[in-house]
Amino acid sequence: MNDQHILLVEDDESLQQLIEKLLKNNNYIVSKANNIDEAQKLVKLFIFDLIILDVMLPDSTGLEFYKNSIKDRINTPVIFLSALSDVDDRISGLELGADDYIGKPFDSRELILKIKKNISKKQSLDVVNLGENTEFDLKKEQLLHKSVKVNLSSNEVKILKLLINNSHQYLTRDLLNTELGLDFLSRSGDMQISRLRLKLKKECNLEDLIRSVHGKGYKIFL
Repeated sequence: MNDQHILLVEDDESLQQLIEKLLKNNNYIVSKANNIDEAQKLVKLFIFDLIILDVMLPDSTGLEFYKNSIKDRINTPVIFLSALSDVDDRISGLELGADDYIGKPFDSRELILKIKKNISKKQSLDVVNLGENTEFDLKKEQLLHKSVKVNLSSNEVKILKLLINNSHQYLTRDLLNTELGLDFLSRSGDMQISRLRLKLKKECNLEDLIRSVHGKGYKIFL
């Protein structure tokens, strides 16, 4: 079973249903948004492997949403949906740094190939430098200090990946608890981050890598 999670942002109901069915038939997990407001709420709750984003939406443009909310999100590829005639929109999206685009109407096989290509490219960005002599391998899910593996629990690995993949923003308790499968009111996630910070300090000499701000959440400083 594929556990890759895709956010589909499309206001055309018939097209949204068509793409959703296509994605589910290819074993992707799908979250849907009809507008930017809904999409912004979802990106605060989930970590997506890929985002399919329509350029023209009722409350703003996909380009603005990408620029303001997605652009600096590490490891989250974006495929823009745009009419074949909207050359300027496609060029603008690519200039902003979007990973790909597909014109409407499109062939379902082409969309699936683009999704696979971009998720595969994302997964090839394996190693993130965390500090002097310390790196985290996203693919192998290993923390290395001076080339020696530092033992992490499964939740500590998940937290570190969440922080790295959201390094441009604060990780709220709601997002943390959602991804760890905890109750929204649980403080367990906070305790696990405290243990991870202590381990990073003791094992890797990284004292301020993960910081917390009251009312905002946690952030990793790479």
